[in-house]
Amino acid sequence: MEETVSDAYGEPISAGATPHSGELTVQFDKGVDLARIESLLRQARERGGPSPETVSTLNLVSIHFSAAQYEKAREALEVAGTLHPCRLIALIADQGIEQESLTARISVVRSGGAITMERVVLSATGRAVRHLESGMMGFLRPDLPMVVVWGGRPQGDLLRRVVESADRIITDSGARPPSYLAETATLLAKGAPIGDLAWARIFPWQSLAADTLDVPDLREHRGSVRRARVVCAGAVGAEGLLLLGWLQSRIKRLEVEIHAEGEAEEEASSSMPVPRAARLGLGHVKLLEFVAPPATFTLRREKGVLISQVKGDDDGFCAHRTRLPPEMPGRLLALELKLLSGRDELYAQAVQAAAKLLAART
Repeated sequence: MEETVSDAYGEPISAGATPHSGELTVQFDKGVDLARIESLLRQARERGGPSPETVSTLNLVSIHFSAAQYEKAREALEVAGTLHPCRLIALIADQGIEQESLTARISVVRSGGAITMERVVLSATGRAVRHLESGMMGFLRPDLPMVVVWGGRPQGDLLRRVVESADRIITDSGARPPSYLAETATLLAKGAPIGDLAWARIFPWQSLAADTLDVPDLREHRGSVRRARVVCAGAVGAEGLLLLGWLQSRIKRLEVEIHAEGEAEEEASSSMPVPRAARLGLGHVKLLEFVAPPATFTLRREKGVLISQVKGDDDGFCAHRTRLPPEMPGRLLALELKLLSGRDELYAQAVQAAAKLLAART
């Protein structure tokens, strides 16, 4: 087995430090030498002192199809993996580059004197991509659940194999055309344990809608909701479809409609001193309205605030405001990692309803 080793000797990464500093790197010309990578992982652990404690709750596997895609997701993986101590195995399969190569980058993250993340990044190009799956399987801790963050479209042979072996799979349908919800619905119907960052993105809308209907003077309307409408920014997106799907799965014989208007907000400066709510992106929900005659419930977003208003109720006008959570890297992923095994049945029902709504629209 031919290999080229470049040990970037330095202290292993502490939580919050620059992720590429202190990495141990090995490049293989043919195949992958699991024993060599395991040796480097052991070196990374030992640099912080004799036999440091390792805390781990899951195998977190992220699958990407270009180095740029991984770099875009890297910070979220780092933060979520620190909140949920894990062995992080990142696979980068770039078949767009013909030259065959396979590189492993190894490092650890420490917090409070213990190792809270072991990180193995396997990057392959050309025909070497075929070795990534066996490399991943060789580094899984069999005593821990396996959660896969899927960076591609919800289809293909690799995803089917992942569905068969993973305890949970996390995607982001909001980063794909909404038509891919139909693919997700098919996988869920077969029992796939899928989670979705787009689902986590609409938690504040669900919470405010439920809280508004739980106001004592408004509870009488909970059994008489007949129509619901969602407006998305710039284009109909997965978040809006999931929100309507959630309502349809909870309220039978509900008439629904969805459309788009206006534009998405421009990207905010990355140097903002105070974390703020995520911008209103293309396809994100900007308004939810549901009608329980004679009352009309309207939830709308104004910058970083959700505002709920109720008109037509015999007790008079009602208004409620809630601030959206600040957008921090890894926040949505950390929320989805609270469930490490199985599937979220409420999400599964919402996706099935959303897929039917999408089919009816097209």
